[in-house]
Amino acid sequence: MFRFSGASALALIALPFSFATAQAQTTVLPDVVISASQTPQPADRVGASATVLQGDELRRRGVETVADALRTVPGVHVSAAGNKGTLTQVRVRGGEANHLQVIIDDVPVGRLDGGDFDFADMMIDDVERIEVVRGPQSGIYGGNAASGVIAIYTKSGRGLNKPELTLRAETGTQKSSLLSTTLRGSNGPLYGSFSIQHRDTDGYNISRTGGEKDGHRHLSLNAKVGFDVNEHINVEGVVRHTDRKVQYDSEASIPLPDNYAQDVNQHTNARINLNTRSFDGALTTRLGVFLRDENYLLNFGNSYAKANGGDYKVSYNFSAANVAHSMTALFDWKKETYINGANTPERQRTGLAYEHILNFVTGLTLSGAVRHDFHDVFQDFTTYRVAASQKLHTGTRLHGSYGTGISLPTFYEQFGFGLNFTGNPNLKPETTTGWDFGIEQTFFGGLFVFDATYFSVDLENRISGNGTTAINNAGISEIRGVELTGKLNPVAWLTLEASYTFTDAEAADGTQLIRRPKNAGSFTATYLAPDNKTRASVNVVHNGKMADDAFFGFPATRVSLDSYTVVNAILSYQYTPMTQFYIRGENLLNERYEELFSYRANGATGYIGMRMKFGELSPQINY
Repeated sequence: MFRFSGASALALIALPFSFATAQAQTTVLPDVVISASQTPQPADRVGASATVLQGDELRRRGVETVADALRTVPGVHVSAAGNKGTLTQVRVRGGEANHLQVIIDDVPVGRLDGGDFDFADMMIDDVERIEVVRGPQSGIYGGNAASGVIAIYTKSGRGLNKPELTLRAETGTQKSSLLSTTLRGSNGPLYGSFSIQHRDTDGYNISRTGGEKDGHRHLSLNAKVGFDVNEHINVEGVVRHTDRKVQYDSEASIPLPDNYAQDVNQHTNARINLNTRSFDGALTTRLGVFLRDENYLLNFGNSYAKANGGDYKVSYNFSAANVAHSMTALFDWKKETYINGANTPERQRTGLAYEHILNFVTGLTLSGAVRHDFHDVFQDFTTYRVAASQKLHTGTRLHGSYGTGISLPTFYEQFGFGLNFTGNPNLKPETTTGWDFGIEQTFFGGLFVFDATYFSVDLENRISGNGTTAINNAGISEIRGVELTGKLNPVAWLTLEASYTFTDAEAADGTQLIRRPKNAGSFTATYLAPDNKTRASVNVVHNGKMADDAFFGFPATRVSLDSYTVVNAILSYQYTPMTQFYIRGENLLNERYEELFSYRANGATGYIGMRMKFGELSPQINY
């Protein structure tokens, strides 16, 4: 069992800032969660409900997109408007899509117009890890973290002894093609990673009527470069650009001509950080600035949005009386601009935050975070979060958290869009108060791990639209649920994982909130053959019945979407240490279903592909 001490706490906190001199050393550390607090913490010390997905493992399972990976996470629900590349929203613990803070390489990436992040364009190929922190997290991240945080970290070249080049090519159903390449490595104090992904498909007819195909084209570029000035100072920058063209159909109630409805979305995110560490890593700082550009070319009108901001974070870590302390203070600011025709609304805010974490030798961890945001449009607000984790000698861990969250009205809701939707300047931010408590139990020396968590969230000032404007709803929406997860490694060559979520998301008027299934679950089995070259993985995702709105007129008509079960699988063979061939299938049972009313999901599809890797090789290549 890992024994936590003040010295190991300092080593853990300093991990992201271990520069050139530290690269020659190997420090054995536990699994960490980076985004659940202001500083990284061991996974078994995190009080908030958090799930970490490793990119290598996802690629071995044949997972194609971040959205597909999130379908296996408890408390998370994914809704896609049909084919790959179409609008894909993610909801956590019954919250709305814009209640979720999404971060890619420390850049907040929620859409500036609608508040939510469209997961349609995010592929797995260059992803290092995905972290999902559930429950209100505004005490750490401020606005738009009312239901949780998803943090995505892309690959880095730091620490590689030789350059590494990874290539992937794939073709399949509906004239689909995919090309992906990642080049990364380091040379002395300089390190970098560069990746390109291109995906193209003719698609299928998403609508319930008509016969035209709705295709999709996607291109993404990512570059991450860092330089260790010396053992105390590091500079790192990242740029990500995505370009997407997607065809779609409107709802059955609003017919459109064939090939009329299509979007072109172009997004660019960039950030640069100056990191310092001193006193053997006890004191660390980060000074960063970022910018974002979003360009939407739509048949119903074009729009442009941009944001820029920055932050300064100082962390001090020390140990006293067998207690490891981590204290972090943060100042950040952000300015957003939305250009829609003649309207150019702006808004900006600044924030101050503080977090204190105490790790006791008894296995107890306590953390408290508070944040105050100053806003130029809305009333200033204060949010907080407290969390606790207690490890017992029986392999049991108790964990829980309590916090508040806030979600600002979107630019659409506050300022309007076009001639038909009028903004409401009197809107109040949506607020959440939530808590959870869970028990994690380890059996058979870690071969089986099980977790059961109960959560409760109250949502006030819920914003909804009536077709012409947006309003705050009176009363409290109550969301209650249970999350279950289990992972079993009965033998070295077999891994079994499962998750289940029950969610009761009820609006103040007693109706069910839309696109929140009461029952959802997943099961994944991964098998490695005795030859150590052949691998097979099967994933099953089940989604229960859920409500949705059909816009036959205003107000919308409430409808029910049927439950569905989707089976995906991959079979791969390591032909040489450098080359892998695979065949994979999605929706193998050809399930017919919708995640948004009248937007049909794809039927059974199949793909064949090849991966190649040049650089540091091993009998089992991790991609």
